Amino acid sequence: MAAPALGAGSSDAPAPDAAAAAAAAAAASTAMPKHEFSVDMTCEGCSNAVSRVLNKLGGVEFDIDLPNKKVCISSDHSVDILLETLEKTGKAVSYLGPK
Repeated sequence: MAAPALGAGSSDAPAPDAAAAAAAAAAASTAMPKHEFSVDMTCEGCSNAVSRVLNKLGGVEFDIDLPNKKVCISSDHSVDILLETLEKTGKAVSYLGPK
């Protein structure tokens, strides 16, 4: 009987840890400032280029809205650094403001 109780106890333990990790991740993403940029993207290749330069920069979370040519970035990096990074794609980039 002790073995099933141990098994049940160990299966319950990861759930609070997972919930705590999810809460910490949510808190971290809300703590970073969000910025919106207009990027002259015309195809999936363009959005892939944006993803590539932002992933290389690191310390960012981002969403790409290809149809509206917008990129929303959550990051502690300065707007200047983010602009400079997006310009590495060779696309026209402008800062739309905080999100």
